[in-house]
Amino acid sequence: MNYARYQAELSVLSSKLSSSWYNFDGIGTATPSLRMAARTNGGNLYTLYFDLSQFPMSIPKVFVTKMLKTKSGTEMRGCSASMHTLSSEHGWTRICHYGHDAWTPNVSLYKVYIKCRLWLEMYEAHLRTGHEIDYYLNHQA
Repeated sequence: MNYARYQAELSVLSSKLSSSWYNFDGIGTATPSLRMAARTNGGNLYTLYFDLSQFPMSIPKVFVTKMLKTKSGTEMRGCSASMHTLSSEHGWTRICHYGHDAWTPNVSLYKVYIKCRLWLEMYEAHLRTGHEIDYYLNHQA
């Protein structure tokens, strides 16, 4: 991500998420990233980690910085279409948030954050009801 894009992303995040915590790290280095707090409507707090090493040309990998478990207690570490997850890394659950055909370099980190925040709400609905996330969210191409 170049410096102009970084400034634009920072401007949007600070205007839209003024009460949220976020931290860009390593912009302009080999391992740029963004960490953001996300509080669900249920009051639970999660930290999201965005791997920005290929952003904006490729979909950023986004992780919840812990290994989440399904309602039945299974770790969410593998690819699951029904749970909208991808293979974990770092011991963290990876969220599927954009399909390849839906991605363009114009997608902002704020939009990615909103999709991940929605995923967290559906994850918590899954914990309450047992319905897979697919029950609530449609897939993108």
